[in-house]
Amino acid sequence: MTVERICCVGAGYVGGPTCTVIASNCPDIRVCVVDSNAERIAKWNSDELPIYEPGLDDIVRKCRGTNLFFSNNIQEEIEKADIIFISVNTPTKTFGFGKGKAADLQNLEHVARLIANYSNKSKIVVEKSTVPVRAAESINRILTANTRPGIRFDVLSN
Repeated sequence: MTVERICCVGAGYVGGPTCTVIASNCPDIRVCVVDSNAERIAKWNSDELPIYEPGLDDIVRKCRGTNLFFSNNIQEEIEKADIIFISVNTPTKTFGFGKGKAADLQNLEHVARLIANYSNKSKIVVEKSTVPVRAAESINRILTANTRPGIRFDVLSN
């Protein structure tokens, strides 16, 4: 598999910096960070980034618009990506079994369903969120249950 496009779902403290560094080190790969939060994406596309990490501003400015992009068009970027990082918020559960202790995986599972729904070719899916052990197995179950014939997902945990 030749990797030409990477999509990261989640433009927070993990997805934005991770994909900025990937874009900086892989200039031949198009990297796009997507998020449903339009305000957050607008900040990534501005001179006032939504987060601070030493040196991040310089790398974003160097790569943005060349091979690094920030967008709200989740469907299009999932469709075109070869590798998809899932870097969404996994807060502590506020209800049910594990309330106050366990990670709430609703966002992660929602993105896995989007990937299964929008994918028109095989992909590598990487979970890169603060998640409990076996989260990749949960993602794989969702993808397998909702995939179309001829499409394969390889799920990795980072």
